[in-house]
Amino acid sequence: MCNDEDTIKELTVGRRVGFYKVRGQIGCGNFSKVNLAVHALTKDKVAIKIMDKMRLDLQTQWMLSREIFNMESLYHPNLLQLYEVLETPSRLYLVLEFAGGGDLHTRISSGGKLSDQESKIVFAQILSAVKYMHENNIIHRDMKAENVLYTTNSCIKVADFGFSKRVNNRNQALDTFCDVWAMGVLLFFIVTGTFPFHADTVAKLRQSVLEGAYVLPTWVSAPCQRLIRGNLRSDAHWTRCWVASGSHTTASPTLTPATPPSPPICVAWQME
Repeated sequence: MCNDEDTIKELTVGRRVGFYKVRGQIGCGNFSKVNLAVHALTKDKVAIKIMDKMRLDLQTQWMLSREIFNMESLYHPNLLQLYEVLETPSRLYLVLEFAGGGDLHTRISSGGKLSDQESKIVFAQILSAVKYMHENNIIHRDMKAENVLYTTNSCIKVADFGFSKRVNNRNQALDTFCDVWAMGVLLFFIVTGTFPFHADTVAKLRQSVLEGAYVLPTWVSAPCQRLIRGNLRSDAHWTRCWVASGSHTTASPTLTPATPPSPPICVAWQME
């Protein structure tokens, strides 16, 4: 942490944080706000997450520390990058990759389900990111459409590592099941524009999830239906094996080199 008064002034003078010129607010949370910023030299856009340290309780501080540690250890074209952390006695600044295309939930809620081709491209990138995290012993634990961001129309970034967890022993990585199951919910939402489970109370919703009580529209392709059912299975071991191999008996994503704009991962699904 920086305690030198002159350096602190340099960090936060006017509308500048370090080398970044801070612009308007683009988001907010319970303990933070997010502003767009531009690097003074390179002119690259970034997002700066600004937190008032006085408002952070011990649990939030611990989660934030874990989030930073996990983000610093990951580098993948479909994971939102943490560029640097700036700290003063009163504030913490996370300088993040800027994803200006909005989030997946907003895009589908306003425009409806994705096309078949776009669904394949988006889900393949999510799969690639999650597989990479699991290979590096990190579980996201908050996979949802709101945390899938667009940088361009064809490139997405998985974001928000506040609930992420590192597992020290690969043999103890049972919690990877929650990411795989969440990917099933995500794929259902991507191809239908709705969520698989519905109820008017939390208790009923929980029961619906435990029973696997959902209905896939008949117009969803058979290979995609099998992929969704595979992810939403309650058999944690089977789904862990599925993610570990990155394949499926009925739909195998084949990753090909990125096409402009870089670095999106483009994909073609080999369907039966």
